[in-house]
Amino acid sequence: MINDSELAELRSAVLTGVTIGVGSQVLIFGNGVTLLIQCPFKSNGRDGERWGHGEEAATGLLVLDFLNRKVERACLEAGEVLELDFGSAGSLVIIPDSNGLESYVLTTKFGVSPVLVI
Repeated sequence: MINDSELAELRSAVLTGVTIGVGSQVLIFGNGVTLLIQCPFKSNGRDGERWGHGEEAATGLLVLDFLNRKVERACLEAGEVLELDFGSAGSLVIIPDSNGLESYVLTTKFGVSPVLVI
């Protein structure tokens, strides 16, 4: 479970890198925070709403719109849905699968927080 301290680590963090691989995508922030995604996500940007999946390398291009952008707001919706607002660039919403497996993993200075929904 992600707590407020971990969300605070995302606020004002700049997305400095993205690793796109087979099976997952990793967002790397300038302050050392990482977010590994293995589930559906929604990109709300200038081109409208577009859907991707962390396990599909081809959809990793959707997160590149937010590269070198600062997270203006980070919040959890409906308990496990993580929303990252990048201001004028748009937002990224990570929606966990309800299959009992890790959907995404947030790593901060407070530790590793895997998110899974049963």
